[in-house]
Amino acid sequence: MVRSLQRRWRMLSVIVFLVGTLVSTSVSQAQTKEPEKPTETVREQAIPLAILCASGFERWMANIDYLFGTIEREELSDYVGGKLANVNDFKGFDRDKPLGMLIFLRPGLIPQPYPVTFVPVKNLADAIGTVSSGPFKVKKVDDTHYDLIAGNRTFYAKLVGDYAWIATQSDQLDYEFPDPLAVTKRIADRYDIAIEFNLTQVPEGMKHIFLDFLRASTETSIQQRDGEPNTAYQMRRLNALDVLDWLDQLLLQGERLTFGAKVDPKSKHATIEVDVMAKQDSAFAKALQDTAARPSFFANVVEDDVPLTFSMSAMMTPQNQKRFADFFEHAEQDAAEQLANVIEGKKPSEAKKPANAAAPPADAPKSTGLPKSKRGATGNKPLKAKIPVPPALHDIFESLRETAKTGHVDFFTQFIADSKSDGAPQFTLIGGAKIADGTRFAGGVTEILNQLKDRPGMVRLDLNIETHAGVTFHRISPDGLGRDEGAQETFGSKPAFYLGLGSQAVWFALGQPDSLSQLKLVIDRANTEPVARPDRRDFIPFQFHMHMKKWIELGEANSEKRMERIETAITQQEGAATAKEAEARAAAVQAGGKPTESADAPKAREGNRQQRLGSGGTTPQAAFRAQSAEQRRQGMATWNSMQKKAFSGNDDKLRIDFKPTDQGARIQLQFDESFLRLMGLGISRGIDSNIENERKAAEKQQQQAKPKK
Repeated sequence: MVRSLQRRWRMLSVIVFLVGTLVSTSVSQAQTKEPEKPTETVREQAIPLAILCASGFERWMANIDYLFGTIEREELSDYVGGKLANVNDFKGFDRDKPLGMLIFLRPGLIPQPYPVTFVPVKNLADAIGTVSSGPFKVKKVDDTHYDLIAGNRTFYAKLVGDYAWIATQSDQLDYEFPDPLAVTKRIADRYDIAIEFNLTQVPEGMKHIFLDFLRASTETSIQQRDGEPNTAYQMRRLNALDVLDWLDQLLLQGERLTFGAKVDPKSKHATIEVDVMAKQDSAFAKALQDTAARPSFFANVVEDDVPLTFSMSAMMTPQNQKRFADFFEHAEQDAAEQLANVIEGKKPSEAKKPANAAAPPADAPKSTGLPKSKRGATGNKPLKAKIPVPPALHDIFESLRETAKTGHVDFFTQFIADSKSDGAPQFTLIGGAKIADGTRFAGGVTEILNQLKDRPGMVRLDLNIETHAGVTFHRISPDGLGRDEGAQETFGSKPAFYLGLGSQAVWFALGQPDSLSQLKLVIDRANTEPVARPDRRDFIPFQFHMHMKKWIELGEANSEKRMERIETAITQQEGAATAKEAEARAAAVQAGGKPTESADAPKAREGNRQQRLGSGGTTPQAAFRAQSAEQRRQGMATWNSMQKKAFSGNDDKLRIDFKPTDQGARIQLQFDESFLRLMGLGISRGIDSNIENERKAAEKQQQQAKPKK
């Protein structure tokens, strides 16, 4: 479900990109010749497909003042304000009203989107002067129409009330546009900047074409790959079909999709939101409401003030319940085969059966739920013949199937902070999951652990080490965790995994021996009757809370060790590449004699080294690898210093919530002021660098202007 939600929002970004690409293509292919106008233009009402809106210039400047105020660099606001002199301080435009762009669909066999910009005008003469001070030449056509000429490009403007509408073609202005204040009020009041898509304006034919394309692409992508484990394939398939279902509902039953961001100086927060509104009384609206139908079993602990908490208490759709039940059928078979490998030392095979025994028929391929014409030629691979499942393992998966039938996914994880003997941060990872028929699940797990205990090559298992509140605990001590440097930095030396099995939930803890005591406290709080039961409208099916300060302290305490590991990895990478080049030169010598080395050869080798390390500038990681060791250390020290300064207070929380609304759902990312300070520090460094470059350029110009002696 977690991957499913992540992919949902990732697919939303794909839709935004596609719309943006169509808009860009439409603009780039705009005709340069103005079409002839009819004698009497018919003004049709234009309903936008999308609205891109900024709340107003003054509100943005107030946010800039606040941002630099958080780092006590108020003078940088004056620097930014001084740069506005280059555009005449936007004189003539109304700095308090929203501005932006409306995207419309041009009617046709294949409707094409095109943008029309709207800007608020306060004084026409001053506004023309401001526009003329830039790259544009303003040509008046009549009292309401103007041409804005920049080189060989012409833009067309029309005045309507207090707004100027600007388009790339003159006939794009031959409509009755909506009042910008009315059409943007809802998002302008809530956000500093936002883009909203009116899904009802997308033609039904375009929706179905796009969905058919997605279905065909999904069918191709969910075929099982060579060598892919069946369980991994089934989970990938489940997530892909879940995303496809969700996009189908969004496009066919969605009404609005909004992306917005704002900074609130009063509450000292920054917020990013994705808001979905479904059609009234649609199945999509009901499904979004039903997501939060049940409270979490772990409600008492998910709001704890700890370095990190992630929780989900969401209802699945009936279709997803069936898919999860099918997934557990496949996972049970894989688990049975793997368990047999460990216990018997070999896979169960047909050789165990009489030679004349007929193999059971393979299960029929599972349908993806897509139309047959869209499934492709290969289809899904037929399943292997089923193998016997041990009773203990069957009990485990029967409990999981019963959990899927309830339709309620309910689990949480937390990182709890502690300190090592040297004062460096240390964490304990704690979590739990609600499960149906937990007694049956616990019995099956305990039986399998008993079978695995003391077998050669197995990790150390200490069973039934303690009980608390009806929960039995087992300790698992993986050798790998004790050797992993990253795990030791986070959880301390030789951490252990504690598994708690109860009648209602499965619990776990990862960390030092006191992790078990911390887990018991969490169990007690979860079992305590809440002081007040929240209303259903307050249920949050998905939430993620993180306090950055402790994580920054962890990184700072281990920065030297991490840098040493990075340097070792880069050295090994470069050494391997150098050895490969040496082998290639040796092979060339053996094949055709000693090659001659030109004077440019050392430079070429250095170029090859930079290319190997990824200095092409394609990614920040590549640029980081291409730096010298000293540059990397200086950059890391600068970044650590900025983080430490930004997160010096207790306002360091990042909160992500997904919650149903009256007619849809909203995912909200909220950042405390420390994140804004970090942003301000980053911007201030860029401005300081720009000021220094301007100073050097001015000094150089003065030196060049001095007469030579």
